[in-house]
Amino acid sequence: MHTLNRLLERWSLTPLMKQAPLALLIAMATVLSLTIPQLTVSDEGGLFTAIALTIVATLWSAVIGVRGRSVPALVNVVPAIDFLALGMLRWSTGSSTSVFTALVVLPVVWLAAQEGRRFILYSALGTAVVILTPFLFGAGVIDPTTEFVRLGVVLVAYGTLAIVVNQLSRLHGAQLRRSRDREAVVQAEIERAAEIQRSLLPRSVGQVPGYRVAGTCLPAKSVGGDFLDWYETDGGLTLTLGDVMGKGVGSALLAAAVRAVLRSARTEPDPAAAVHRASQGLAIDPDRVETTAGFTTLFHARIDGDVLRWVDAGHGLTVIARRDGSAERLASSHLPIGLGLDEVWTATETRLGPDDVLVCVSDGVLDLFGGELDTIDRVAAIAREDTSPGAIVERLIALARSMDHDDDVTVVALRRDTVAAAPALTGAPGQLVGA
Repeated sequence: MHTLNRLLERWSLTPLMKQAPLALLIAMATVLSLTIPQLTVSDEGGLFTAIALTIVATLWSAVIGVRGRSVPALVNVVPAIDFLALGMLRWSTGSSTSVFTALVVLPVVWLAAQEGRRFILYSALGTAVVILTPFLFGAGVIDPTTEFVRLGVVLVAYGTLAIVVNQLSRLHGAQLRRSRDREAVVQAEIERAAEIQRSLLPRSVGQVPGYRVAGTCLPAKSVGGDFLDWYETDGGLTLTLGDVMGKGVGSALLAAAVRAVLRSARTEPDPAAAVHRASQGLAIDPDRVETTAGFTTLFHARIDGDVLRWVDAGHGLTVIARRDGSAERLASSHLPIGLGLDEVWTATETRLGPDDVLVCVSDGVLDLFGGELDTIDRVAAIAREDTSPGAIVERLIALARSMDHDDDVTVVALRRDTVAAAPALTGAPGQLVGA
């Protein structure tokens, strides 16, 4: 059904699709006129001329539908030919007694549906051509009084229809333009939000002896609810990856707020204190529960020497690939922040040995591996195959780019070296940050 709706939306307004109903009706009128004795065929040459004109209009609508659809003058040739064809059809099937005069409503609506007021006049002129065509070929056998009265009645009826259709078209066009203008403003705001979000990525790890860090975020939309961060602290390094519930601008704003609060606690030696402060910032106002923005899963760690002190708030997607080939998953039973509960987060202490690699990912990475429960084990295997943080991040992001992903994909990797690392590189969302 969705595919059918897309096809109808794409093709319903093409010149060929607008011409097709009239072409089919004229073909039907021809068949009926030739097979039903009660229907008059006053001139077979005129009838076949109407068919030929209809074929020309239909072929032209097919051509401009592919090559010149955007040129109104070329498109409006089609209803102009249709008026001539209907005039010939009317003359050749009994003139004033023709039962097919009402078909003129189709080219009338075609022209009147365009926004310019002049198209009402064009519709009226086309209608007059259809009614008056018999005078060019059989004026002697037609009662002029009857035909001119018929012309007046038809012009009033179809002219009124043209005015209504034209006004509705003008209103729709104005509404569509306003909608597009609003969409352009919203899109500009989203692009600005994406630019700001890119500016919040960590740019450098500075001079932290013995450590290398790399990470990036690939949003599912222009902006996302995932965030990552790292920065120097007194004698060490702080590392963060968070995942806000939902996607889009609202989640991005919340992610920026959580990141800012965590950074404001950079002087706190206990990472649990920073997490608690961020949770307080997201606490639900009991008087305004309906404004709840959602919760955030979070991995927040502080590194001093070979000591890693970390807090996992409902995230559970962090692993250390050890030098000896083993893997240690860093997870806890703590809840995410922002739930409004009196949760107490505590830090856990882990040792990082030389050549150990820590990798933390968002849940968007799970989808890259089919949502399997062993995804973290597979991430650890990648970290063991290539212990360079930059290479680990690049492999996972390359996988994300190779397939459709409905969730933000964020990865951060840290390696403890036996010697001091070179200064980190810079980057942007979707591009590698760090080394």
